[in-house]
Amino acid sequence: MRHVIFLGGTPEEAKDAAQSALIDLLQNWSTVRAPRAWCRKAAAHHFLRSDIRDNKIDQLMRTDFVARRASEPYLLCSPLEEWEFVTKFVENNLTGVQRQVIAWAIDGYEPQAIAEQLNMSPATVRSNLRHARKKLASALGKEHPELARSMGDAEGKRK
Repeated sequence: MRHVIFLGGTPEEAKDAAQSALIDLLQNWSTVRAPRAWCRKAAAHHFLRSDIRDNKIDQLMRTDFVARRASEPYLLCSPLEEWEFVTKFVENNLTGVQRQVIAWAIDGYEPQAIAEQLNMSPATVRSNLRHARKKLASALGKEHPELARSMGDAEGKRK
């Protein structure tokens, strides 16, 4: 589900895509060599083919979330709201392949495994990851300088 949410889906769309992917997995079990990766890929395909993404109720919920955060933009009340903030930030700042490779990387896949699943070379995956991280860091600095500074402080403490 997380993979589909990172591609821009709502939790409900992710549930539907995951359910469809698991049904497909069951039907193709004898031929699938890497079930976890296969499910992510199948769920992404189900989501991208669905027309549910334009659901007006989901748009209203997202608008409500943004309105509630307007008074204190960096106050996130729950892990779900934190996740919504991250996924919306990625959705607004990355497109296409960069969003796909970031989603796979967040799910714990290494560039070699991502390359195999997306039929790319590992160098292309690494390049897309590098460009995506730079884009996200730049956007974070522009849109949310307070968060960017706090992230920089955290990086400095880790070193």
